[in-house]
Order: sequence, then C-alpha cells, then structure tokens
Amino acid sequence: MSQPGPTPAIRLVGLEKHFGDVRAVDGVDLEIADGEFFSMLGPSGSGKTTVLRLVAGFEQPTSGSVVLGGTDVTGTAPFERDVNTVFQDYALFPHMSVLENVAYGLRVRGVGKRDRTARAREALATVRLEHVADRRPAQLSGGQRQRIALARAIVVRPKVLLLDEPLGALDLKLREQMQVELKGLQRELGITFVFVTHDQEEALTLSDRIAVFHEGRIVQLGTPQEIYESPQDEYVASFVGTSNLFAPEESRAVLGRDGRFALRPEKISLSDGDVPPGALSARGVVAETIYLGTGRRVVVDLETGPRLVVLEPSTVPTAVERGDKVVVAWRPDDLVALS
Repeated sequence: MSQPGPTPAIRLVGLEKHFGDVRAVDGVDLEIADGEFFSMLGPSGSGKTTVLRLVAGFEQPTSGSVVLGGTDVTGTAPFERDVNTVFQDYALFPHMSVLENVAYGLRVRGVGKRDRTARAREALATVRLEHVADRRPAQLSGGQRQRIALARAIVVRPKVLLLDEPLGALDLKLREQMQVELKGLQRELGITFVFVTHDQEEALTLSDRIAVFHEGRIVQLGTPQEIYESPQDEYVASFVGTSNLFAPEESRAVLGRDGRFALRPEKISLSDGDVPPGALSARGVVAETIYLGTGRRVVVDLETGPRLVVLEPSTVPTAVERGDKVVVAWRPDDLVALS
C-alpha cells in the first residue's frame, strides 16, 4: 500500500471569488509544497492577487476552500492563519524605529520585550540591516525599506510568506539585486514563499514552479523551463517571453503543417543562404534591426507573408541591415505545437 505524500503547505480546492458579475477567481485548484518558492504570474486583473488575498484571509471565497498545512482555514481570520504578507508599499510605521517596526508583530502577539528585541535584531541580521536598527523608515533607501518589510514578516516565523509584487516599486538594477537576495533568503529560511508578479522574467528567475493566470484561472502550471520552453497555448507563449506565433494558414504556408505553433526568437538563425543540415528555412527581407546591448532583435518579413522576430546574441557577428535579403532557419524540434 502506497504511503501518502507530504502535506502541502497550501491546498486550494475549487476556489472562486465573485465581485458582482465578475469572476475574479474562477475555479482554482492548486497545491503548493512545503518550502517551495512558488510564483503566481499574470497581468493586472488575471486573479493572482485575489488568490493571494484569499490565502491570507483578507477576502472570503464565494465558494471553495483554503487549506494550510492540512487544516481548513477558509472561515478563519487573517491573524489566525500561520502566514504573513509583504506588500509592494512596505506599510512601515513612519513614527517607529526600524527595530520597533520589525518587532511590532511580536509585540502584538504578546512576546516579552527582551525576547522580541532579540528576535527582531536576529531578523535584521538575516537581511543584513542590523546597523540601521535605530533609524526611521524615511531615512532608508527603497531597497532597505523592502528588506525591513521582509524582516518584519519573517520575525514571527510564519509557515508561509505571501509576497504581493514586493519589488514592483524598485528600479531595474535594485530589483535584480533584490531578486538574488530574495531567492537566497528563501533558501536559507526554508519557508514557503508565494510570490505574485506580472513580470515574467522575475517569475522565471525566482521560482521553483509558476502558475500562469488568465481571467481568474490557471492556464498553465509548471517549472520555469516547462512554462518557457513548452507553452500550452497562444496566451502563455505570448505573455511569457516573446514568441513568433503561427496561425493555421501561416503554419501551412511557412511550415507545411496544420495547426498553431510558436517559435522563440532565439531559436532562429540568420544567414545569406546557408542552412544547417536538417533545419527548416524561409526567405525574407529585414524590416528592422534593434540593438539591445546583449544582442540584436532583427525583424524579418517573410516572402510567404508573416513577420518573424529573430534574437541574435552579441557574439554573432552578422551585419544585416534594413532591406537586406536573408534566410531564416530553425530546427523542427524548436517548434512548439499550441492547443
């Protein structure tokens, strides 16, 4: 007889949330493993933040259940759930010191002053900000305030940490730095992280698994590699990264196949006529070239009609320009069939 698997940190069963006629969450079933870095990815209005609020207890579902660590918490208040939330706007108290901000959750829980101060300093050390303990939030940079918000969330030692687009207010360089720190912090603490974002690159960088949301539903669930390399439909192929999409008539004209397909720009090569053995190819004219620093994006209008985007790394010394006739080529295995 097979043994039951480990209890998921989060299990959502038939979860729905309606606001009038709007189905913000429309039948979500999901299990998130203990200690997993899990991302919910989608554009504004896709339902991801509402699911996060349902898990936190800030909203009550229209139907369905929220189970945390094997316990159904659907009807319980937020403070009765072993979760904590980090918001995009940090929500730090401006009149308190950094140390007081971090210790606040312990104070509310009745932890003694000596113990909560020691634990708050330990949490600050975890995010490497113990040296700003006596400052006020207004004296800190955006990245420092974000790390203080993280310290305040982890000091109460929750089983699950919910992060609602916590890096969205940071500039690009600081956001990339915080991504590395966040991943390292999650690995160090072993806490289940549930991360909400509309940034597909951020989700691919951080996650063990990703759920892609669209119109209140999960349209694909998998590892970052599965989501990127094997998108199941046109929505995922176009939302997660850039894809060249072939409608049925384009597939017949260019690929000689029936159906819908996606082809990533970095899977395509450019040449003036040479085609690798076994590759598929098509002729076209360069419509535009865009320098990206790490490479170039080349837009090609094919003779058979559709337009392709090609991504060339900076190590490829081609010098095609607008108006040049070129041959684009790709391996048959790089085509992804879409449902």
